[in-house]
Amino acid sequence: MAHTDVDSFQSFGPNFQNCVLQAALIDREFFEKIFETLKEEYFTSEAHKSIWLEIRKLFNKYNAAPTYDTLKSEISQYPEGELKESAINVLLDIETKVNRQEIEYAKDKSLEFCKNQSMKAAILKSVELLQEGKFEEIQKTIEDSLKISTEQDMGHDYFDSFKSRQEIHSRVTVPTGFPLLDANEVLDGGLANGELGAVMAPTGGGKSFFLVNLGFGALAAGKNVIHYTFELSETHVGNRYDSRITGVPTKELRSRMVEAENKLARFMGGQLFIKEYPPKVATINTIKFHMGRLLSNGFDPDLIIIDYGDLMRSRRGYDQKRFELESIFEDLRALSMEMKLPIWTATQSNREGFNDDVITIDKVGEAINKAMVVDFFGTFSQRKFHIGKNRMGQANVNYNIDMDPARAFIDLNENVTGGITIGEKVNNMLSDSSSMKSFYRTFKDEVKE
Repeated sequence: MAHTDVDSFQSFGPNFQNCVLQAALIDREFFEKIFETLKEEYFTSEAHKSIWLEIRKLFNKYNAAPTYDTLKSEISQYPEGELKESAINVLLDIETKVNRQEIEYAKDKSLEFCKNQSMKAAILKSVELLQEGKFEEIQKTIEDSLKISTEQDMGHDYFDSFKSRQEIHSRVTVPTGFPLLDANEVLDGGLANGELGAVMAPTGGGKSFFLVNLGFGALAAGKNVIHYTFELSETHVGNRYDSRITGVPTKELRSRMVEAENKLARFMGGQLFIKEYPPKVATINTIKFHMGRLLSNGFDPDLIIIDYGDLMRSRRGYDQKRFELESIFEDLRALSMEMKLPIWTATQSNREGFNDDVITIDKVGEAINKAMVVDFFGTFSQRKFHIGKNRMGQANVNYNIDMDPARAFIDLNENVTGGITIGEKVNNMLSDSSSMKSFYRTFKDEVKE
């Protein structure tokens, strides 16, 4: 591909190119930023190109930027001619003429130019990939072009930073509302900013109910929640929050409207927004754009709930579903870190987990790597909540489940005689396995309504 003026430093002039080379030799920080992205073809004279190639060659050989004397020694070995003479003149020029203001300008503009060229190359390559139908590679191509880093932080000086770690580093948590999960030895207060938690259950097993309870726990602690739903309507999810907050069964909300309204009015909690999208329509960018609108309108969330990740659409196209699901959960993880907010989502277990008393992490539907991405991974079945993974504390712990779907209520307990209960009805069934299975089918029907 032929290079035009816009693909080079032509419009900046020879003195600008002198300053770029000068900055590379005297400013190690700039040299580290520009080394991988500055191509010799950006320079417009053979002299400048040759000097940059020599700088790169000597650095690769000695792992340090060369001095003027070293460069002059190398160039002096060139055959006699115009190139040798021009290159030596450029070196003499940049060694003797130092204009700090011009050098700073050249550093800023050359870095900006290199970034733009990288993006331009990525876009042109994406057009070719689009024509070839390689959609999954387009996203990566663009993202790689944005990874040109100007960060020069040396990192965390471990031994000199003990006191600062104790004073500064603390997890800003949002409680789940489940005392057993919020305990110090488990989540140590809840899920924290930049962390991703997931819960798993079989089809119709109550994933959405559990996420509503997580949202309620945050609201009750005075936190603001944004709840995205891809399966149920905003009204349906809102009714479940109504029941969870007021204790009024969902089917009785209309007949007990005054009572429910009074209880909602007395609820001293955070704010809640519920946003629905059809299944397999919303990508992570859809969520980002919507959150941007919320933030611009003054709503500042403390917790994001995604109901649920499996029903999102990946930004990339994949032939196999497992790769798409892995990509979605990786995007959710990245969003939690980017927004510095905790995110709770859910996923579906495979068929093998449907009849298990305790569903383990290996029963993840379609893509096991979903569990590898998250910080916390819990599962719940007919009777047990199981912590399969927990970066914050205890894992491989089982709790019993108490559930009242009519009131969108779920609780966890350590009582060995516990189980999924709906008041007196379930207490009478727990000793009879056949009755328990019959009840669970009834419960599944209620969940689906």
